[in-house]
Amino acid sequence: MGHHDTIRPPLADWRFCASGDDLLDRTYRPEIPGYFSAHPDIAPYVDGPIDFTDAMRETAVFLFGEHGGLIFEWCAPGVYEAHIMLTREGRGAWGIAATKEALLKLGAEHVWARIMPGNRPLMMHASLCGFRKVELRTLHDGDEPVAYQIYEWRK
Repeated sequence: MGHHDTIRPPLADWRFCASGDDLLDRTYRPEIPGYFSAHPDIAPYVDGPIDFTDAMRETAVFLFGEHGGLIFEWCAPGVYEAHIMLTREGRGAWGIAATKEALLKLGAEHVWARIMPGNRPLMMHASLCGFRKVELRTLHDGDEPVAYQIYEWRK
């Protein structure tokens, strides 16, 4: 495993590498996205760590692999909101390939993501994966309004 030994989640039966040729595997275990939400490369952007126990439901697809993953929340037929959590190692070729693989396998027609304007690594990742910037929108995240850059991908 090399440099990943120091960031391995405490999950004895979970392997970092996805099975077969896939970069990502679907998970139903909240501790896997929870681990990545606490990772130092991701936590500052998501106010991690996050407990995903209540998010594991039929309308959410959690896809994770060696360097993080994606969560797709169903919004309407063929439409999903994407949440992307990638470590520094996952923000290059691996992350681009994993994201494109996930979009293809999901069968989505339209995917949108909200990205905090200061999160340049994620904005660049979204652009490299075919998402386009569409608008700046203020949404209420709890009690406080938060500005997000909205990106979208269409098949």
